[in-house]
Amino acid sequence: MKNPFSFIFKLEHTTASHISFRLFGIKINFLKSQILKERKKIAKYYQSFDCATKIPKSTGNLRLIQDAYCGFLKTFDKICEENDLKYWIDFGTLIGAIRHKGFIPWDDDADVSMPREDYEKLIEKFLNGFENYPNLEIHFENNKKNKCFIKLCHKGSINLCLDIFPYDSYHNNLNSEEKNALSQKIESIRKRSKKFNTIEEIRTDFQKLTKEFILENKEQASQTPAIFMGIDFPHAHKNKVFDWEDIFPLKKIPFENIELYAPNNIDSVLKREFGDYMKIPKDSYPRHSNYIEIEESERKMLENYLQ
Repeated sequence: MKNPFSFIFKLEHTTASHISFRLFGIKINFLKSQILKERKKIAKYYQSFDCATKIPKSTGNLRLIQDAYCGFLKTFDKICEENDLKYWIDFGTLIGAIRHKGFIPWDDDADVSMPREDYEKLIEKFLNGFENYPNLEIHFENNKKNKCFIKLCHKGSINLCLDIFPYDSYHNNLNSEEKNALSQKIESIRKRSKKFNTIEEIRTDFQKLTKEFILENKEQASQTPAIFMGIDFPHAHKNKVFDWEDIFPLKKIPFENIELYAPNNIDSVLKREFGDYMKIPKDSYPRHSNYIEIEESERKMLENYLQ
């Protein structure tokens, strides 16, 4: 029998960690109670340390995911080298490299950023069929509204999805006050409420908004003075604008047992993104994977990937 109240409430699906339903057409995701309890337990454990650098490496399933990500990042580094593409580790992955010499102990994903030109070239390569890497594909992380960045995913694993974020070049040198003003402008544009039906529509709109309202249709300088977070992705960092010299030239730094590209002035970048990045945050728990219960097929896939 059809639910007469489906226009008010409709259960969509459940996953290992979430319950999803619609209330008056609005999609709502809830963490399952056992996952919520586990997160609180993990956060309490990590916050018991008086110094972030004293926290030991993760163990068990979470460490297996992190080890697999190291191999995945190494593959991504190779792809970029083979195709002359620039990238750098960013956000939590960059914090981990500096604060923990690798993964943040509770982290369960990886973040990299790219200049817009290289980001678009990577998309083009995969959309046209990247025969050298048949097990990899890109997904657009999109809500048909105000985000549309890409994830590089392994076809055989639900846990290996690398978040890739674009940065755009700016045409003027900016002082601190001007950087703050531009950051606020970027955020206000990013939060607009216009809806789209396709990935192509929203990407075209992002390009148009960036050109008209952020870059103000001005020509790029021969030596680019600044770089800013593209409006494609939803990180709500207060500061979104950096001096060109903060990012470039890129340099390789140790990360676990490999080396990856990082910004030129890591301390400056992380302070603008996070403030005191050596402090243990309150939300110190895995966010993206249900590492507590990995299916046997997924475990074998990750173990085989490491080999």
